Amino acid sequence: MNLGLRGKVVAITGGGGGIGRDCADLFAREGALVAVSDVRSDAAEAVALIARNHGVSTHAARLDVTDPVDVAAYFQTVESTLGPVDVLVNNAGIFQSRSLDELTVADWDRVMDVNLKGVFICSQAALRVMRPRRRGSIVSIASLAGQVGGIHAAANYATSKAGVISLTKSLAKHAGPFGIRVNCVNPGVIDTPMTQPWPPDVLASMARQTPLGRLGRPDEVARVIVFLASDGASFVHGAHVDINGGVHMD
Repeated sequence: MNLGLRGKVVAITGGGGGIGRDCADLFAREGALVAVSDVRSDAAEAVALIARNHGVSTHAARLDVTDPVDVAAYFQTVESTLGPVDVLVNNAGIFQSRSLDELTVADWDRVMDVNLKGVFICSQAALRVMRPRRRGSIVSIASLAGQVGGIHAAANYATSKAGVISLTKSLAKHAGPFGIRVNCVNPGVIDTPMTQPWPPDVLASMARQTPLGRLGRPDEVARVIVFLASDGASFVHGAHVDINGGVHMD
């Protein structure tokens, strides 16, 4: 299948590892130009190099998704370097595992700022680029936790991801008339740097609860994201796609 991504400019936030890294690799394999951002500039550059090995132009930058000024400057730099953004992957996120009684207001605000406000700020900036051209695609990373509440995840994380699901629907209603598609994915427990610090018994329990009997891989999430961003999903809009091995069927 020709996914129609060759020559498209793809911006991936939080692209320095895990799902973001595999997204960058797969988009580059499809011939897309890849802009990788992360709060860790060295990680962003390392992933951009992986994508560049597929013969495409790339851009790497440090980005704070919670800062509207930083985000606006980032989109301008990507446009001057690679061209206007065609696809935004809202992948930047932070995780917290803490009981509700132990959560502080600072904990709450930090997770909500990165995981939800960051999606809003970056999506708003992308829409400003996409609307005049009347095309584009935004794919955000939500979570199983946003559907069922936190299991190992703290309440602030689960709530932020539920917000991403709802924000996706609102963005889709706004952006659809401009020819811009907006979707999100709900990964279950995926074997990434975010979950590797979890206690082994928690990870083993999660695997046992999953009908497929294992944790997910980052590339299994990335492949769905690439498809949603592509022409192959041209009538998929306002959707949230579950990638959880069957642990939650909605």
